[in-house]
Amino acid sequence: MNGQTGLAADEAAYLTGAAEPATSSVLISNSKFLNSPLFRDVYAQMGLKRDGHDLPDAYLIPTLSRAMGEVVDPARTMALLAAERERLPEFAAWLDERFVSDFTAEQVAHCAEGTLGARIHDFIAGSGYQIDFLFKDAPRNDYEFLLKRRAQNHDIEHIVTGLCPSQVGEVALIAANTIANARYFSTDFAHELNLYGTVLMSTSLSRSGLHYPKTLPSLLEGFARGYALGAKQEKPLFMIRWEDHIDRPIADIRAEFGFEDGPEPGHWDWIFEAFKG
Repeated sequence: MNGQTGLAADEAAYLTGAAEPATSSVLISNSKFLNSPLFRDVYAQMGLKRDGHDLPDAYLIPTLSRAMGEVVDPARTMALLAAERERLPEFAAWLDERFVSDFTAEQVAHCAEGTLGARIHDFIAGSGYQIDFLFKDAPRNDYEFLLKRRAQNHDIEHIVTGLCPSQVGEVALIAANTIANARYFSTDFAHELNLYGTVLMSTSLSRSGLHYPKTLPSLLEGFARGYALGAKQEKPLFMIRWEDHIDRPIADIRAEFGFEDGPEPGHWDWIFEAFKG
């Protein structure tokens, strides 16, 4: 392959074959994702852009959420969830409990050094972020509750797994959740739960490979560590009630839940700046 001129005609013909795609005055595809102009646009932006210092990394997430709303079928998602509720008594009990919380720094200020509660306190007090930062209204149905608990557990999952909130750690945590969901739920319902993460993982890989090659080996390491960690789980991470573990040392939690595949603190700290600019 010639990097300047592309493939020779006979080489291209070998790959494309004799068939021609259907033609139309508008884009036609059997992919609902490709057929959505908004989804195409935000996916291309996230996969091809550089990450500048002018905007937060999550700047396009609201746009991706709108685009995802165009291509998912809420009725199908709810039907799949109902089927999983019938199939999995543990999941049904978790849904019925409808437990939510909203940590404040004051609520965990008493926790001893080295415990989960102390880390949550340091996170809230030091960053100014909130644990309960999305889907803040009371959930109206099972799926809204599931989404709310996923959001409430997200930052705690970073803490307990050791998969830091760097660009690599985020992808590693998504990989962990992806395989944990896939092992617990049916393929169809896990697919619905994993759609968002699939976009984030694939576009992160694209940006790393296109613009930040120094980070690419670490990103692949993140995929591997996340997969290994998630494959050990008996249920999805969002179903774990971390509120019951605030007085436990982080080391004990990691040992109990098989989180040893997470790296040591600081392992990916250099990624924050290397994946920008």
